[in-house]
Amino acid sequence: MPVVSSLANLPKDGEFYSNNCVDGHCIGCGECCTDLLPTTRREIVRLRDYAKKHQLKEHRLPAGAAMESVDLTCPFRNEETKRCEVYPVRPLICRAFICSRTLQAARKTRDLVQSDRDIHSLRWEIFKNPESIALIQAAQRAATEK
Repeated sequence: MPVVSSLANLPKDGEFYSNNCVDGHCIGCGECCTDLLPTTRREIVRLRDYAKKHQLKEHRLPAGAAMESVDLTCPFRNEETKRCEVYPVRPLICRAFICSRTLQAARKTRDLVQSDRDIHSLRWEIFKNPESIALIQAAQRAATEK
């Protein structure tokens, strides 16, 4: 997926902004799998219960891959199998996201999904990993200082 380096490089409405699908189906590349997601408290509880019941462990980037940075990959994405370990109970944003949508469709989905959700760190909420919450707190401080 190409990196959008500035707002000037964003695709125009109607253009595809990304297409990592084959014949309209996800190929499991994981580029959309992230730690910070718009979720509800109910989704967090469901994920936490599922992770506990299935004794899931936090997945992390290989040592050295996230040197001096925060691992923002999804803690439930198994890079060896290329699978989501919480697929049956994944949050709505994960169910609704399709990377081959047009920018207009993506905006509509984003607005729908974010309407009653807050951004949560799955690493913090499920595994109590402090690096993620420190990142969120720093971002919140920066936003309030503006």
